[in-house]
Parts: sequence; structure tokens; C-alpha cells
Amino acid sequence: MITQRCRLVRPSLSDKVDLIKLFSNEHTRRFLGGKQSDEAIKARCSTLFLDTKGYHASVRSRQTNEFLGLLGVSPYHDASQFELSYEFLPEHWGRGYAEETLRTFLPTAMQKLGISSVLAETQLQNTRSTNLLKKLGMKPLRELERFGVRQVIYRFDG
Repeated sequence: MITQRCRLVRPSLSDKVDLIKLFSNEHTRRFLGGKQSDEAIKARCSTLFLDTKGYHASVRSRQTNEFLGLLGVSPYHDASQFELSYEFLPEHWGRGYAEETLRTFLPTAMQKLGISSVLAETQLQNTRSTNLLKKLGMKPLRELERFGVRQVIYRFDG
């Protein structure tokens, strides 16, 4: 998939170093449950490459091929629905990459997975994320507490 500034490609072993950098970044993890152990990061990379139940894309700059982040739709915590996720390295925050890539990625992922709706969960205090989800047309569904903080669950019906 191609957007104005990015290429979205299936994650591969060649992305492993970049993914480890993303998954271990303390700023990125701030709103995603905190720091993960090295073992958890390695396991997450392994399951990402083998995932047959979800759909993921590495985000790379079209101009430089630099790794920017990761997008995904995969089974939600209770496995009865699917959840949208997105993580970008902090040096690429605030430039509109998430909105740009998610507008292309989300409908494609939903089509590939054969689903008509998707959830997204984010911390209530993560205003950048809550604003992005609203821009994408997602509607707040409910709030809950997870990881010791208030979370908002959004829903998108495609």
C-alpha cells in the first residue's frame, strides 16, 4: 500500500531491529502499558511475523525508506472482536503520518480480515490518540480501567 509519503509493507525479519527499537522506546510505551522486558519484546516480534489472525504493516518513508512505525488489526483482549493498534517512533510524532497511513490501512485490513467493525483502546489522557481516533470516524463506546489508568474504547464501523 502506498500513501502520499509512506509505504505500508508486511513486517518481515528485516524489520526486527526497527521493531525492537519501537517496542522498547520508553516514550512510545508511555501510553501502551509501560516498559516491556527483552523477552516480551522478542516474543512480540516473533508472533508478529507469524500472525495469521491479524493484519499488520510496517510504515516506511517513501522518500528515504526509513522505518516510521507499525500498524495492526488483530484480535482484541477477549478475542471476540478486532482491535486497531498503531505505534510510531517519537521522532515522527506530530507530522500526520498516523492519520495518513491509517486512512489507507484500516479499510484494507478490515477487508482482508473480513470484518465490518474494529475497536481501538487508548488511555483517556492520551489526547493525541483520542483526537486521531475521532478524526478517523471512531466513536467512543465505553471506558474502563486497565494498567492502572482510565482507558477509552472506540469503535469504527466500516
